[in-house]
Amino acid sequence: MELARSRRVAGAAVLAVAGVATGAVIAHADSRAPVARAAANGGVSLRPDTVEHVARKGRAGFVTIKNTTNGTLKMRVTVRPWSQNRFTGNVSPNYRANLTPYVKASRMSFRLRAHKSKRMSIRVRRTPPHGSLYAALEVFGKQVHKKARNGIIPQYRIVGRVRLNPKHRRPRARIGTANLVGRGKGRTLILQVRNIGNTLDAVSGTANITGPMTKTVNLTPATIVPGQTVFVKALNVSRMKRGFYHVQFNLTQGTRHYTAKRIFQLR
Repeated sequence: MELARSRRVAGAAVLAVAGVATGAVIAHADSRAPVARAAANGGVSLRPDTVEHVARKGRAGFVTIKNTTNGTLKMRVTVRPWSQNRFTGNVSPNYRANLTPYVKASRMSFRLRAHKSKRMSIRVRRTPPHGSLYAALEVFGKQVHKKARNGIIPQYRIVGRVRLNPKHRRPRARIGTANLVGRGKGRTLILQVRNIGNTLDAVSGTANITGPMTKTVNLTPATIVPGQTVFVKALNVSRMKRGFYHVQFNLTQGTRHYTAKRIFQLR
């Protein structure tokens, strides 16, 4: 396809998402407010990068969106659920879904002239299920008058956070199976944990391992978005002897404690 005919898109994106400062964080977040830029042509900024409030109907907070390009942008603001990577714990917005029935910006689509800002509110329309909601705030902008440079039409996407914390906290986890993942020197014992509560309380604890070798290890803390499952890492098993092992996991999530006994085999 000829370059002149192609509609190549340059996405200027900064993902500043729900970071937690313990162990396996929800995402690798920049502590600064997110700013999206495309070279010298400017970009889009969002401040603050996090809207946080109690999950109840009404206004949750304000954000300001600024267009630092030299042209008018057509903007779209959408609250989207997180998708969480089970292996890393990192999150990314699910662009196929939205949470508009529960929370939305006061203006979801509008035009923003060059070097202008728009302040808007984030409002809770209905109390979220289970009494909390942790989501991505996607701000997407594209040129009204498309001007391609070198065959590239820039678009701008920046992602902030919406945290609607529960009025009544109910930490709760479902403990799944223990498995070995990875190969060679990267082979690791993990425990599947699903957050079925309504908080972001991290899951942490210890694993007591008995068998051909005996070990007690600290689990890598994991912050799990409600409704999501993460593989909590126990230890690298590449240097352990072959055989059957028994593991007792002692877990803590907020005010709750769990004990789970599992068996795995090294061959």
